[in-house]
Amino acid sequence: MTSGDDVRTASGKAPRTLVGRNRTAKISAFFALGGVTFLANFVTGIAWINPGLFVGLALLCALIAVPTGHAGRFRGRRLDGEGRGLALVSILTGWLVLLTCLLALLAFVGLVAGLAVLIDDT
Repeated sequence: MTSGDDVRTASGKAPRTLVGRNRTAKISAFFALGGVTFLANFVTGIAWINPGLFVGLALLCALIAVPTGHAGRFRGRRLDGEGRGLALVSILTGWLVLLTCLLALLAFVGLVAGLAVLIDDT
């Protein structure tokens, strides 16, 4: 049997493998996990060297994870539900990372505004 042969089960469908066919859902999960990883670096302390870079990269990963997650959900519908759950988790994780980044940005702007009020002598 060569790699080009199409293997079918008794029901006529292709067998499910661990590899999967919904690559879009996997790409979405990769970027969602990347966003979480960039934010998790604040716990280790390495992200405090340049916090803007890590929040920016987490924001970029989330902005990629959400649309590709939606594409993965759509593709999973055509593939009999394969990868739809992974894509849904990626969408939710991407939105949570976006929310966390926006809250961090809001906290930074509030800190700068508060310091500006303290320094103002007039």
